[in-house]
Amino acid sequence: MSHDADASAALQHYVSPDDHARLVIQADGLAGAGRLYSFLAGLDTNVPIPDFREPGALEEAGQTSLAMYDFEGARQVYRNFLSWMFRTFRVDETEFRRDLIRRLRVSDGARVLITGCGNGDDVLAALEAVGPAGRVYASDLAPEMVVATYAALVEKGGDALARTSLSVCNAGSLPFENDFFDAAFHFGGINLFDDVKGAIHEMTRVTKEGGRVVFGDEGVAPWLANTDYGRMVIANNYLWAHRAPIDMLPHAAVDPSLSWVLGNCFYLIDFEKRSSGPFIDPDVPHVGRRGGTMRSRYYGQLEGVSPELKEAVLKAAAEQKTSVTEWLERAIRESIGRDPR
Repeated sequence: MSHDADASAALQHYVSPDDHARLVIQADGLAGAGRLYSFLAGLDTNVPIPDFREPGALEEAGQTSLAMYDFEGARQVYRNFLSWMFRTFRVDETEFRRDLIRRLRVSDGARVLITGCGNGDDVLAALEAVGPAGRVYASDLAPEMVVATYAALVEKGGDALARTSLSVCNAGSLPFENDFFDAAFHFGGINLFDDVKGAIHEMTRVTKEGGRVVFGDEGVAPWLANTDYGRMVIANNYLWAHRAPIDMLPHAAVDPSLSWVLGNCFYLIDFEKRSSGPFIDPDVPHVGRRGGTMRSRYYGQLEGVSPELKEAVLKAAAEQKTSVTEWLERAIRESIGRDPR
């Protein structure tokens, strides 16, 4: 397989999904740590598409997802479903996808990851957002879907294919370094990931500080789930019974937003990545009887005392017009004969 300069340059950005070590470009794949990640075979193209999946590693959910999307004719079945869905909700698909991508808040020249690329519709919207100097990295667990995205890029023409890197991989183990992307995006498949929490954390890991992560999937809004509307939707597709995995966000998820789209039948979660997490100053002292700070109330807890002694301390602190924390710290310092700091 011959590679053009752009394709070879893009391949250099992939790393081992296991230990994030650099890979060596070979004629038939990317090599590293005793493994070869082969290029997809059977494509009449000079554009190499590496396959980073680990054979036999998929669990039940992943196997179900693969069975749904990786067979001859899958792209047409998926397109038929999407056409039905957007007609059902009376939403313009192109504008809907552009609106989702706008939530990434990227500008010209950005580097964007899309997992679960499907037929490539979100990839085309992302290419518009990142402009001529930007690049989109698109992947899917199902080779058939990656090939469908490739076909969509070829049909789009221009430099769409040249500005896109395609791969087959498990979203729970991404072949990219930390802080590689300006934003990461997924819509329409995470419910069937083997490790939903792990996939969210992986998208966060590869996103830069201050970048955004946006993902969503089927999941009728909770207030509708037990109505005729919700039950009708779920009876049509069991995946709509899923709930938004808001409790699986990492500590680095800051200012998260949870909303619903498409007739309130799809949840959408987006947040900013900040490795330090949300900000607080845990050392601001409380004013009042107890005193102390958030830090001292949590980390400074000691063993319990008898109810009678507790009441005596409360009374002594009140008589001396000081907080319980200040009284206790003074009493402990006097008892041990030194300041522990």
